[in-house]
Amino acid sequence: MAARTGVVLALLVCCGHWRRFLFIDYPQLSSHRALLFVPYGMCTMGYQSVIVFFVLSGYLVGGHVLRALDTWSWREYILQRGVRLWIVLLPALLLGGLLDGAGTHFQLAPKLYAGEVMNHLSSNVYQTLTWKTFLGNCFFLQTITVPTFGSNGALWSLANEFWYYLIFPLGMLAIRGRYPIWKRMTMGAMCVALLYAVGRGIAMSMGIWLLGALLAVLPAMRTTAWMRWLAAAIYAVFFATILRPGVAGSFSRSCALGLGTFALLYVLLGACDAATGKWYERPSREIAGFSYTLYLAHTPMLMLLTALLARDTRWLPDAWHLAIGLAVLAFVIVYAYLVARMTEFRTAEVRNWLKCLLAKRPSMALTPK
Repeated sequence: MAARTGVVLALLVCCGHWRRFLFIDYPQLSSHRALLFVPYGMCTMGYQSVIVFFVLSGYLVGGHVLRALDTWSWREYILQRGVRLWIVLLPALLLGGLLDGAGTHFQLAPKLYAGEVMNHLSSNVYQTLTWKTFLGNCFFLQTITVPTFGSNGALWSLANEFWYYLIFPLGMLAIRGRYPIWKRMTMGAMCVALLYAVGRGIAMSMGIWLLGALLAVLPAMRTTAWMRWLAAAIYAVFFATILRPGVAGSFSRSCALGLGTFALLYVLLGACDAATGKWYERPSREIAGFSYTLYLAHTPMLMLLTALLARDTRWLPDAWHLAIGLAVLAFVIVYAYLVARMTEFRTAEVRNWLKCLLAKRPSMALTPK
């Protein structure tokens, strides 16, 4: 369920960027407004999708941390999380740099790459396409000490995720770890120091991530199919209200969405139905396995294709331009899938290789004394 939810969220982010790059905003439409209301609404769910993913990530990663506290090993944890993050991040940064470099070098759409097209999305790529920014993004310092690299504004949430992955276990080991008091105090001090260092925005948003971790420790409530469908319907209405103009970036709305997602997941996790084994389950799992790559790799390619096709303008959503736009969207999704075949799909393989490489080295596990 988590993998399939992840790819839906990544697709919503991708569709939101696709619409903003290529097509004018809804208030600018002069005709067919009623017909386009739903498609435009679906393409405004990007920010909300990231908030939902924070809750899902807290459930998965935070739950793993809580289950592993009694036998904690920093080596195992860093290997698990590090490979998962960097195996896609580093190629995505390199490919994004090449794509942005091509767009800026050949002056395909100077205003677009300068952030002067009013799509509420792109910044000045000429200023952020630097080695300093590249290295800062490699080590998850975007939005803290450096901006996001090039055109890839979606990288902002990855900084949140990475630092939550460190702050949460440090805090939990300080509270519940069976270690000498000086070690627990040291980890507690590191937790507080990191919360201060990452800045107010990342620190405050961690509350949304922690909702998922809380979900991992609550006792399960068995739910029937009709209860889950009812919860999903209520959540859909609630989600739609969050999309009202002017509130997408509101922190209070983000918290409300986090709480709503928490409640929905609690109901959905009460499912006790056995897997059906239908023919489509295996291919659907494979498709769902490239959500992380789709999220990290789509923006620079979308921007380059926009520069080639639309230049410094945005289109009206007429039949001809919609057909071209849908072809662009399909191309970007296939591109991300092919990148995932070489990166994300090899996560377990790379992780096992590193485990063998480190097998004869001293363990980093914190052994209670």
